[in-house]
Amino acid sequence: MELDKFVKEVLEPLDLKSGTRRKQMFKKGNGYNEPKGSYSALYGYTNIGYLSPTKSRVKISDRVFETSLKTQRPDLQEKFQELVDKFCPEPFEVSMVQINCNWQSPKHKDGGNQDESWIIGLGDYEGGELIIDYDMPQEFDIKNKFLKFNGAKYFHYTNPWKGNRYSLVFFKHKLFSTNNVNDK
Repeated sequence: MELDKFVKEVLEPLDLKSGTRRKQMFKKGNGYNEPKGSYSALYGYTNIGYLSPTKSRVKISDRVFETSLKTQRPDLQEKFQELVDKFCPEPFEVSMVQINCNWQSPKHKDGGNQDESWIIGLGDYEGGELIIDYDMPQEFDIKNKFLKFNGAKYFHYTNPWKGNRYSLVFFKHKLFSTNNVNDK
């Protein structure tokens, strides 16, 4: 699967919305609500099982639930894994993916992440570099290439861009070890 084909066949058809936490993060970090047509949605697992009086999530184990997107679109697991296996320089088993569409990431750390994450930028856009605050802020062009970084240890955010930009962040959450997720 080529990257443009992945965008057209997998990402563009998704009709997603940001969760409450991501909306709050965006507004706090940027000072305004996220723009229409942008989102940051989680694929994988969460510790939040209750959504509303009429909605709940699939329970995997004690305190571990599937995200609604994983339950509704289990086919994405294979598509994400194919992307990683073909294009990542160090393939790994996909467990969690933060899917961002035209989402201007404010400066933040990923408090729940375990170890390092991988990120890739996809789509037809210019700019949008990932900024990671090591000793000094450093820009990384992630368009069509994977980059490994520790988002829990270092602040990071996104430069502005023009066009349609997706980023996928692959990570492991410290609350959801492989053993917890696989203990069905």
